Amino acid sequence: MTAGDGRLLGVVAMAAQGPEDPSFRIRVALPGRALASHGVALREMPLFSAGQVARFRGARPVGKAAILARARQRLRRELCELDGGLDTVLVQCRVDLAPSLALERAASEGRRLIYDIDDAVWLSGRQTEGHVLSFLKGAARKVRWLAERADHVIAGSEILAEHLGRYADAITVVPSIVDPATYAVREHSQAPAITLGWIGSPTTARYLDDLAPVLERFARQAARPVRLVVVGGAAPTLRQVEVDQRRWSPEAERGALAEMDIGLMPLKDTHWTRGKCAYKALQYMASGVPPLVSNVGVSAAVVGDAGFAASDDGQWLEGLHALALDASLRAQKGVVGRHRVERDFSYARWIPTLGQIIRS
Repeated sequence: MTAGDGRLLGVVAMAAQGPEDPSFRIRVALPGRALASHGVALREMPLFSAGQVARFRGARPVGKAAILARARQRLRRELCELDGGLDTVLVQCRVDLAPSLALERAASEGRRLIYDIDDAVWLSGRQTEGHVLSFLKGAARKVRWLAERADHVIAGSEILAEHLGRYADAITVVPSIVDPATYAVREHSQAPAITLGWIGSPTTARYLDDLAPVLERFARQAARPVRLVVVGGAAPTLRQVEVDQRRWSPEAERGALAEMDIGLMPLKDTHWTRGKCAYKALQYMASGVPPLVSNVGVSAAVVGDAGFAASDDGQWLEGLHALALDASLRAQKGVVGRHRVERDFSYARWIPTLGQIIRS
């Protein structure tokens, strides 16, 4: 479906991230390819290039400042060179990491603004378990500025929408979504070992450390050897658990999902984590893998009957034992999860809505 005259609507897609960073990839880049059939052509313009992201993460503060300055200069130049046909901008969380609103102003001036947010990025410092000086980035001010000026706000959950409703009237909740057609369905059996899996980013891997005592206790009690496959973050050091840590890539992600018996999504219960959109759980469910998640934010509502949500260590152990013991239960919940994703969290369900929001 295209516009009535057959033309695609050109949209600049921006974020203070790199092209492969999770939120930009999940919320913008991957859905953007499907939006072409709904009259929308995205031009991706994240703040960092892929190479700059790697250097930025490994640099000292002075080096980070230099890399950020070069990225901001390049992005400002690209904004000045944009042709007149790109009259809509889609901002994912924010345009710039610096406290100035200069790039946000340059991106939105003379353009319709669609604002997408999938994390409680207005929080900072100890609220996010991040650096105590992270408030200096001015994220809360940017969220308000962008939401107040947006023609439409897209929120990843009702929890996020409630906060953004202070500043914006036109808000639609669109969860993080997956394309089930790109996920192979796991066939469950009672293999010699039980394989637990986790996929995520370096910033969320710390929640695995909090789960380590539970995993070690489970391994001592389990009737079979226990493996833990970790993709995208640092794995905890565990006794009696074989740990397989892998650098994230699409291939590593697919390989891990094909091996998992149980998908893990531990979280601390904080204001920050309550704003998360349970994307890991959706990936597990799309692959027919039952998720075992912390009962935080929207996680339990997303998982439903496809797995278990745990509120304490005892419930984590109960869920691990129940799923490890019975391959037929894992297969049953895998079917439920796959159907749930197809019905409620798929591209088929939400891409038409996104296209309508952006074009309207």
